[in-house]
Amino acid sequence: MTMGIALRSHLDPLALTPTELIHHAKPLKALLEQGQLVENAAARIATVQSRTPGQEQRARRVALQCAIDETWTKARFAQLAFADLPKGRSALDSVLAAGPGKSPTGDAAYDLRVALSVELCEIKSWASKLDRLLELHQWDRDDRLSDAVDGVIGDLLSSVAAGYELFGNGLTPGALLITLCDLLFGRIGVEAMGPNRLGVLNALFRQGKLPMARLMVLDRIRRQLKAPQPLGRGALDQDTDCLKTLVGHLLTRKGLTGGPLMADALTVRYSRRLQQGGASAYRHSIVGLGEGQADLICRIHYLTAVAAAPPAERHMGEIVASLDAAVGNELLIENTLVQSPDTALLERGLADAMAAIAVSVLPEEARERIVARAKRSIDDYVKSGKLAARLRQIEPLARRRTIRLAEIACSGLIREDGALPLMRQHILEVVRQPQFQADLAAQPNNEMAQAEVRRLLELLDRLRQMATAPAPAPQAVPQTPAPRALSADSADTVAIPAAPARGAVTVMAGANQTVTITAPQTDGLCPSCFAHRPTRDTCRECGYPVTSDNRPGVHLMPGTLLLGRYKVGRVLGQGGFGATYLGWDDRLRVRVAIKEFYPANLIARVPGSCGVIAFSDEHARGFAAGMAKFLDEARLLARLRDVKEIVGVQDFFEENSTAYLVMELLEGRTMKKYLADSGGRIDVRRTLGVLTPIMKALQTIHEQGLIHRDISPDNIFLTNGGERKLLDFGAARQAAGQGAGLTVILKPGYAPPEQYSNEGRQGPWSDVYALCATMYLALTGKTPPDATARFMNDRIPKPNALGAGLAPAFEKVLLSGLAMRWQDRPQSMRDLLRAMTGSFGAG
Repeated sequence: MTMGIALRSHLDPLALTPTELIHHAKPLKALLEQGQLVENAAARIATVQSRTPGQEQRARRVALQCAIDETWTKARFAQLAFADLPKGRSALDSVLAAGPGKSPTGDAAYDLRVALSVELCEIKSWASKLDRLLELHQWDRDDRLSDAVDGVIGDLLSSVAAGYELFGNGLTPGALLITLCDLLFGRIGVEAMGPNRLGVLNALFRQGKLPMARLMVLDRIRRQLKAPQPLGRGALDQDTDCLKTLVGHLLTRKGLTGGPLMADALTVRYSRRLQQGGASAYRHSIVGLGEGQADLICRIHYLTAVAAAPPAERHMGEIVASLDAAVGNELLIENTLVQSPDTALLERGLADAMAAIAVSVLPEEARERIVARAKRSIDDYVKSGKLAARLRQIEPLARRRTIRLAEIACSGLIREDGALPLMRQHILEVVRQPQFQADLAAQPNNEMAQAEVRRLLELLDRLRQMATAPAPAPQAVPQTPAPRALSADSADTVAIPAAPARGAVTVMAGANQTVTITAPQTDGLCPSCFAHRPTRDTCRECGYPVTSDNRPGVHLMPGTLLLGRYKVGRVLGQGGFGATYLGWDDRLRVRVAIKEFYPANLIARVPGSCGVIAFSDEHARGFAAGMAKFLDEARLLARLRDVKEIVGVQDFFEENSTAYLVMELLEGRTMKKYLADSGGRIDVRRTLGVLTPIMKALQTIHEQGLIHRDISPDNIFLTNGGERKLLDFGAARQAAGQGAGLTVILKPGYAPPEQYSNEGRQGPWSDVYALCATMYLALTGKTPPDATARFMNDRIPKPNALGAGLAPAFEKVLLSGLAMRWQDRPQSMRDLLRAMTGSFGAG
């Protein structure tokens, strides 16, 4: 990165990266022949390095010259060694294929960068270089190659000239930095015709596959923030808007991306708005930038990060004062409580902020004082009564105000030795008021109102338990069933009994409706694994309750009863759309699998409850749509119960404000695990033995007008009884309408190109692609290149080149199933199976 900065005027016009310059003798020689340029760059670098304590400028200058000489010697030696490589094969292929110590110079890592530089030097535009780098990265052939490509992509994105060529010459410096942030945090969308180079790059950053490039992009953002040039077109308001947007990208409730160095850069940029300069401007900027954060958690993260920046050492007093003021600022606390719909996430964010203060470089006395004050701040604010008053101003409906108060009371944000008893008393006084209960009964046909009543009952029950129960044991809180609809002429009330029976929960939802729920009993079975456990001691099979994979606040806890019939045990698996639990069917007395719809990016568990709540109205709409699709999956599996290769569904229902699917419990392993246990690959006979039943099942599914759309080794299961099962129909959809408008379901390497766009034409041929990709992995041990890379350069290593040992005719059929154009693939599973079977005779 240092070379890229010092030699940028030389590198940018030639579209060269520092990696190419170091490792390729030809451009390095051309640079060294411009002696004054190199000498001036080395002198500038030595001057900067000499500012570090213990460094002397002349010594650094000598060291740099030695490094330059050594770099030229190595590059020249590599040039001679590479001249002896066999013709007709690329230098990259030769180096990757060489055994230990057999690469041209004997240094495989260095030689790989030489080979990469030789190839890139022939490409004369930044966009074409990036295309080639993305193609190489997507090969997934060798981690060494991915690491080398990662660094060169970082070189390229650090170039200002490359940035303008890739993103647009008309962008201001600030707009360019904002675009880089969008890229870095995975916010660039996919085009309808499939991802372009920026879409692919965006996906790699989002998947965490470019760690070195990420650090280099952050460094570029930091350097440009500290540079004197304006971010806009000279107008102060443009510069201010750019800085505000960048702060919004970089500073979140999870912390400040880039840490203290980025905090320093943002502070320096802010100081350029001020008339005064020097230390005074920096001090005022710390205060101004901190107070500009309306979110308490973000403000804490900024102040603790900037405290560790070297220039901030002399301003520690102002930073401590700003943190003191922040944790005692009632307006900040009010905004935090009122504008954060999910109390679990808020509680976690505040805990992270407190941890950031505790490990900060602040003086020890200040750290302890601020953390102690922060822990009391919400309690003090609630005790003042201002929270209830504020909620009355912004929410006209009493039941919604009370629900919000109860949610905060049930969270860990306030304490039993703080404001909780007072808050609990206030809530109970409100719900006992005749007018409040009359309001609850006013809309018997309003589903939304009735849902809010159910929610309120759950929270009131939780408050009662918190007030009367001892320290909670590690098991689930029994759920209150939905009350009957309240009618205007009934005498219904909502009350909390003062002394519940041991092991039971009693909720009165009306004068004629008193519900008592006994906590689920295990009948001598472990509530986690359902092995026989005659005593309450630790289970010998799974270690429960001493050890458990069920995370409180995220998963349902062992012993939770669903639908009055199914008991939840330990977590079997966790995905982006929910968790699968081991379950027990009390009626049939058998173990089952229970799948809960729980998309963690949309909802969170209500503290102390089994219920879930969306983060916002927008999240609620997405959650409702997703739950409808989840239930569609259940109905779909019920339609396909006659296909033995599909996991059997026993029941599905809605509860806890979400949905559940009860399935037969499969014992065995996924195909992915089977391949790993077999050394990473298997021969063609064993591969067909695994996949032929799946192909036949998919043909049946396709004949019913359905496509699976998520076939991969993760979703193929081999039971201990020798059966093959196709899992996870969450992505399956009707194939009607030629697939137009289907949501995008992506699994890199297995998803066909048409799934990268909502407008892609999907059908049985889409499952053919994924099935062939799965077969490719089984035969070669390598995942096929992602379709995003093949959009730009359709190259896929042949299985036999990777040692698969296939008959040529069979290899041809397999590769036809991986064709980018859907028209070039077998159009059905029957066609694919016939072609593969016929190829054995042809081969």
